[in-house]
Amino acid sequence: MDAGDPARPAAVRIGHASFDVTADDALRFGRDSTEDGIVGLDPRDMGISGRSGAIEYHHGVWWVTNLSAKRSLFLDVGAGSSIITLGPGQRHAIATSPLGVLVRGAILTHRIDIDIPADALARRRQSELPTTGTILGDDLHLTIADRAALAAVFSPLLRSWPRRSGHPLTYQEAAELLGGAWTKTSVRKHLEKVKERLAAAGIFFEGSHAKDELGQHLLEHRILTTEDLEALAG
Repeated sequence: MDAGDPARPAAVRIGHASFDVTADDALRFGRDSTEDGIVGLDPRDMGISGRSGAIEYHHGVWWVTNLSAKRSLFLDVGAGSSIITLGPGQRHAIATSPLGVLVRGAILTHRIDIDIPADALARRRQSELPTTGTILGDDLHLTIADRAALAAVFSPLLRSWPRRSGHPLTYQEAAELLGGAWTKTSVRKHLEKVKERLAAAGIFFEGSHAKDELGQHLLEHRILTTEDLEALAG
């Protein structure tokens, strides 16, 4: 056990089962429990790795570690924040509680919920905080229509579990969500204007993943929030 371990364990929920994970004993999860020490998610689902991941404690911090050799895990830090992709072999220092871990199989997506003692949450050093390459929402001069288009396209990222998804809507789907005179072309033009304003500030989103990366940027910098999604419903 590391020095300074928290007095309370991490509380983990997998389906209807609950686990208290201590600093001495990591919790490992995967397809089934035939392998010793693995909490099984679904032995029928071959889309899940036999050893998918682990929740473990090192150096005063709780971590989610991807134990799979080829499949990613997806971390849900809450509505209004982008889904974090945790690739094979990577690990993530848990800085937000509760944290959801999504394990996508061929049959179902399984969710693991983790609650961490507040005194053991990872803290970012001031030197690690971004100081360049950022722009605030006010600097973008977003109109009501801009925000509506953005909120519609990125609504799956803004919703709470289980309606939450890591993928934005198509322009056509967003236009149908907005209704009225909106078309896929008008939605696309609003997003292009936003990208142009960001490009003028030196922040570029190009290529096949530009829309996904734009959504992640807007959420990570709190330019787009759940309040924009609520405005659509209002």
